[in-house]
Amino acid sequence: MDTSQYLGIFLDESREHIQALSDQMMILEQEPENQDAISEIFRAAHSLKGMAGTMGYKRLQHLTHVTEDCFSDIRSGSMAVTSELMDVLFQALDAIEGYINNIQESTDEGDDDNENIVNEINRIRNAATGKGDAPAAKAEDKPKDEEGDAPAEAGDDKALYRNMKLDESAVDVMSDAIDGGKHVYGFTVYIQESCLLKAARAFLVIKALEDMGEVIATDPSSQDIEDEKFDFSFSLFTICDNDIETAKAAIMSVSEIEDAVGEEFTSETIRTVGGASDEAKTEEAEETDDTEAVEKTAPAVKTETAPAAKAETSPAAKEAGNKPQAKKPVISKTIRVDIDKLDTLMNLVSELIIAKNTIVSAADGGESSSQTLNEQVEYLESVTTNLHEAVMKVRMVPIESAVNKFPRMVRDLEKKLDKKMQLTITGEETELDRTVVDEIGDPLMHLIRNSADHGLEHPDERAAKGKPEMGTIFLNAYQDGNSVIIEVGDDGKGIDVEAVRAKIVERGLASEDTAAQFTDKEVIDYLFDPGFSMAKKVTDISGRGVGLDVVKSNIESLGGDVSVKTKLGEGSTWIIRLPLTLAIIQALMVIIGEEKYAIPLDSIQTIENVASGDLKLVQGKEVIQLRGTVIPIVRMSNILGVESTHNDAEDMIVVIVKKGDSLAGLVVDELMGQQEVVIKSLGKYINTDRVISGATILGDGEVALIIDANALI
Repeated sequence: MDTSQYLGIFLDESREHIQALSDQMMILEQEPENQDAISEIFRAAHSLKGMAGTMGYKRLQHLTHVTEDCFSDIRSGSMAVTSELMDVLFQALDAIEGYINNIQESTDEGDDDNENIVNEINRIRNAATGKGDAPAAKAEDKPKDEEGDAPAEAGDDKALYRNMKLDESAVDVMSDAIDGGKHVYGFTVYIQESCLLKAARAFLVIKALEDMGEVIATDPSSQDIEDEKFDFSFSLFTICDNDIETAKAAIMSVSEIEDAVGEEFTSETIRTVGGASDEAKTEEAEETDDTEAVEKTAPAVKTETAPAAKAETSPAAKEAGNKPQAKKPVISKTIRVDIDKLDTLMNLVSELIIAKNTIVSAADGGESSSQTLNEQVEYLESVTTNLHEAVMKVRMVPIESAVNKFPRMVRDLEKKLDKKMQLTITGEETELDRTVVDEIGDPLMHLIRNSADHGLEHPDERAAKGKPEMGTIFLNAYQDGNSVIIEVGDDGKGIDVEAVRAKIVERGLASEDTAAQFTDKEVIDYLFDPGFSMAKKVTDISGRGVGLDVVKSNIESLGGDVSVKTKLGEGSTWIIRLPLTLAIIQALMVIIGEEKYAIPLDSIQTIENVASGDLKLVQGKEVIQLRGTVIPIVRMSNILGVESTHNDAEDMIVVIVKKGDSLAGLVVDELMGQQEVVIKSLGKYINTDRVISGATILGDGEVALIIDANALI
C-alpha cells in the first residue's frame, strides 16, 4: 500500500493529536481526577496509534500504544496520576513528537526505540497495578498460543485460502520459490468484529509479512481491501524464509486481529489450491470464451499476482530496497477553511465570470458599447476588491496554533529553573495570515524563555520584595487597525537600564560619555544586537541578545517591528506589531525623483505640507514641530540616492509614518494616490539597508518599489 499520498494529512492530524495530548495532560496534572481529560487523552492516543500503524511507523505505533495502555489503567482506576508518572509521560510525548519531526524531515521515523521511556512507563505501571511485567501491547495483540498455531487441518472450514483462484504465473512464482529453498504459506486472517479500521489492520498484516518476504496474492484484491469491500476476514499467500510460527506471530502482533489459520505448501500442493487439478485447469483454459460470464456469476474471488522476477530478488537487494531513501522535508501547506468562506469565494468568482463575459461582449460591440464597458470595468473593480478580501479571510488563521505549545514549555521551565511561574494567554483567537503564523512561533518562544529565565525572580527573592511567589508570564494578542499586536511580558524584575549601559561601555560599543547621553530606549535597543547578552553565565534556555537578535530579524522579515516597555522591579513587556497579511496591501503611491514608490497605508499617520522655514535643526538633524510633537525629517531622495524634483520655493510634502510610539516625516516629491498593490519579493537582488521591502507591478506594467517605513524610524 502506497501511503506517501497521505503523508501530509498524517502529519497535520498527528500534530493536532499531539497538541491535544499536551493540553489535556497539562489539565490532568493539575486535576488528577478529571475524567473528561483522561477520556480525551485516551482518544487522542488511540487515534494517533491507529494512524501510525496505518502508515507503517512501527516505533511510533509501539510507543503510542504503551502510552495508551498507561492511560487505560488511569481511566480504569487501577493507577493514580503522580508527578513522577506525568514527567515520564511528557517525555514519551516529546519522543512521539520527535518521531513526527523525523518523518516530516525524511519520511522515516528513525531507529530510536525509546526503550528507556517504555521501560520506565512499564516499571511505574507494575508498581502501581501490582502486575508482572507489563506487556508492551494489549492482550488481544498477543499471538494466541492456544489455538491456530498448528497448520490447518485438511477439513478446516476456516482455511479459506484453499479456495483462492491463483493465476498460473503466481503458482509458478511460488513453486520456483519452494524449489529454491523458501517457504510458501497460505493464511486466512480474521479481524475482530469490533474493529473500526479493518482495512488498516489488513494492510498492517500485509506489511508485517512483506517485511519478512513477499505477499504474492490476496483475496480480496488490495484495492478491495483498501475500499473495505470485505467482511472481517481475508486470505493471502506469502513467500518467506521464516518458519510458519514466526510468520503467524507477525500477523498476530497487529492489534485487533482475532485469529489466523495457515499451512505450508509444497510445489505439488500449491497447484491444488482452489480445487484446480491439472485436468480442471486444462478445461479452464479451453473455456476462455466464458471468462466474462464466470466473472459475473462469481465476482467474489479476486487475486493479485507478483511478477515472477520478484521471487528472484536477492536478500541483499531486498534489504536495500526496504531502506527508505532520503527525501525532502514534507511541508504542510494546508488550511482548514470554513465552508461559508468558500461559498463567498464561489459567488464572487461567478460574478467575476459574468463581468468578464459582459466586457467581452461590450468590446465586440464597438463604440456604441463604450458606456457599458465603463460600467462593467467599475463593476469588475468592485468584484476584485471583494474577492481580495474574501481570499485574505481564507488565508487568515488564529494564532492559537503558534501559542498553544507554550503552556507545556513554561511547565518544563518551571521545573528546570526551580521557579514558580504561570502563563496566561489572551486573544489566541486573533487571526493572522497563515504565512505569518508559521513564522511567529520561534520569536515568541525566545521572548517567553527570556521572561522565565531573566525576567522572573526566584520565589524567595520575590517574597523578600513583597511579591507573590508565583510569577506571571503573559501573552496578549489583539488586532489594531491593519496590524496585530502581540504583547509578551512578565511581572519580574524588569530591565536594569544602567546595567545595560555599563555593559555597552564594557564591550567597547560606545564611550562612557557617549553612553551617558543615550536615552533609555537607545540603551535597550542594544539588547537586540547579535551576541549582546546580560547573562552572567551561559545557559541553554536564554540570554539577553542571544536570541533577541533572532527575534528582531524574524519580526522585521515579516514586515513587523518589536519594541520594549520596562520598569525596574515591576517587569517588562515586549510589543510585537505585525501586518495582517503579506500578500496584498493598501498603499500610498508617491513619486521620488523620477520613480514611483509605494508606502504601506497602515504605517501612515498623516500627510502634511511643510514650509521650508518650519524646519529646525536639533543635534544636526532636521526636525519639524507638529501639534506639539517634535518629528525627525527623512529626505527620501537622499536615502534612495536619487535627485529630488522638488522646488525649494514650494512647501514640502511630508508623509508622517508611525512605528509604535515613534514618528518620522518622509519627504517625497509628489503624491499619486491610494492603490491596492500585490507585494512581490525581491530576494537577494537588491540591498538598500532594508529600506525597500519588496516591489509591485502597476497597471501600466511599470514596477514600483515598496518602502519599509519601519526601517526609517
